[in-house]
Amino acid sequence: MKFTDVLSVLSGLAIFLYGMEVMGNGFKHMAGGKLQDFLEKLTKKPIVALLAGMLVTALVQSSGATTSMLVSFVNAGIMKVSQTVYVILGSNIGTTITGHLMALDVGLVSPFLAFVGVCLIMFVKNDKLNAIGEIMMGLGFVFIGMDTMSSGLAPLGQSPFFLKLLASMQNPILGILVGFVLTTIVQSSSASLGIIQSLAKSGLVMIKDVMFFNLGQNIGSCTTAMLASLSFNRDAKRVSIINFTFNIINAVLFTVLYSLFPFDRLYEALAPGNVVKQIAFMHTITNVITSTVCFPIAGTLAKVAYLIIPDQGSDKKLAPEVEPTLKTENNTPFNIFSINIEMSNMFDLVQKSIRQGLNALLEHYSDLENIRKNEDEVNLINKGISRNLMLLMASNINMQESRQAASLFSMNVDIERMSDHAINIAEAGEDLIKNDLSFSVDAYDELHELADIVFNSLDLINKIIDTGNSDLFILIKRNEDKIDDLCYRYRDIEIERMRNNKDEAESGIIYSELLIDIERIGDHIMNVAENLCLDYGGH
Repeated sequence: MKFTDVLSVLSGLAIFLYGMEVMGNGFKHMAGGKLQDFLEKLTKKPIVALLAGMLVTALVQSSGATTSMLVSFVNAGIMKVSQTVYVILGSNIGTTITGHLMALDVGLVSPFLAFVGVCLIMFVKNDKLNAIGEIMMGLGFVFIGMDTMSSGLAPLGQSPFFLKLLASMQNPILGILVGFVLTTIVQSSSASLGIIQSLAKSGLVMIKDVMFFNLGQNIGSCTTAMLASLSFNRDAKRVSIINFTFNIINAVLFTVLYSLFPFDRLYEALAPGNVVKQIAFMHTITNVITSTVCFPIAGTLAKVAYLIIPDQGSDKKLAPEVEPTLKTENNTPFNIFSINIEMSNMFDLVQKSIRQGLNALLEHYSDLENIRKNEDEVNLINKGISRNLMLLMASNINMQESRQAASLFSMNVDIERMSDHAINIAEAGEDLIKNDLSFSVDAYDELHELADIVFNSLDLINKIIDTGNSDLFILIKRNEDKIDDLCYRYRDIEIERMRNNKDEAESGIIYSELLIDIERIGDHIMNVAENLCLDYGGH
């Protein structure tokens, strides 16, 4: 094998990997960043979770990416370990679609696909058409890369060492080991599958040569998610263990089956004379059968993960700050989704502080210490989100993603400021207690009325988040107008009360400042609602 052949293989692999990356990004952009939301919501029923895992993985063209999403969901506390098992089973089926794509015989069409895709990306200013262009360009590059690799690998047919290696791969242990090592090195089961299918395209391998290699390749595909879980909590690590356990079962099960039954004849019968397609069918059949076997024992897979990584009697402690480790160019929709998760956590803390502060004030007790703890967490999350959004906006993102990032940045500011006003409300309650002060009965009634409106607006925000119903913005706008009107009116009334009763002067100042805080909270709630509804295509 000449040096030029080695360069041909390396350049083909590079083109192939780039094509897979671009094609996956195209599918994610087509989905408008909703894939992660889709995956998180459809995990309540086992069969639906399995189908969701299949669909998402087929679109992003990577079971490792799907498992990494699950690791992040569990780390953020929005999914349980047990919920991820069925998604993992589905993702291992969905990832086999890649092999069937690579088995397509497109011939001279691949350069045309790449050319049209590049034109759509460069000369058309439309996000959806740009995404279609990415898919076409990526698919074209995948086939061009495979053809280039096939040309470079062809001389291996004359290599005694290579022929000896092929013969050794029919040994279960060596075949699994080679598949595992190669996939771990290239960090992509699709890449190692592409290499094998390129060898098959050159006529260098038969289906019986790569059956055990495929089993090792599946195990090697787990390394991406396992590496992603290292910096996360114990539950997140358990998700990667479940995926690893599945593929170990896959390897053991089919090592036994291959020893007992002539599966190579089955694969040959499904695609006579076409080893590339036989490899694709092999990948699908092994993973479908293993998922079917594991489906009834999904709970046991979760228990195994807990046995390998026990709790050790300690409570799970999640860091509230978002670490600035985003790979912005590679997975923008997922990064935006992750920021949304953290912002949702921050909003939960803030609305909790507002409710605690107003309730404590109305019932004449202090909850300042707890609200300050919430504020500390809010500030950490706020800073992390700000850093990650700045990294995101500084990267090469499209117009839709840029608008989403700007909207998130605005909401991040509004939610943090609401937390500041919650602290002011709590400090006002503390001052009343320390100085043995109280408001008039009428003032307490007025605050009750304002608090009820604020709580209603917070509930409406939660409904918008849960349902995506942008029509609720009208109700929040009405509440905000009402808060403004009442605050102006109650301020004038309080001034009149202070004139008539000098003993109320000190508490009257606190009351007037409270009205300012409540009015500002109403403004920020409306700003958040407006940005949310823009994201949902509403006002």
